[in-house]
Amino acid sequence: MENQPKLKCIYGNTVELKNLSTGDISKYDLVTFTDEVLSQNKISNYTPLGRAIWAKHEGDEVTVEHPEGGIQQFKIEKISNT
Repeated sequence: MENQPKLKCIYGNTVELKNLSTGDISKYDLVTFTDEVLSQNKISNYTPLGRAIWAKHEGDEVTVEHPEGGIQQFKIEKISNT
């Protein structure tokens, strides 16, 4: 069995995130800025969440600072190819 490179949070991947405060799991598709549709959980690295998870791996924890104030912490549970 060959070693597979670990997937990163980059364009074309789907990411499952666990909110460390609530335990809720959310799924996001990472897309380019022009394909971003926030209401469909299609985010780019131009959003606060997208910036926080960009190029991270499964198991990493990230902190998201919201423009209007406040922070949230997430754990990257799963990354898959879309």
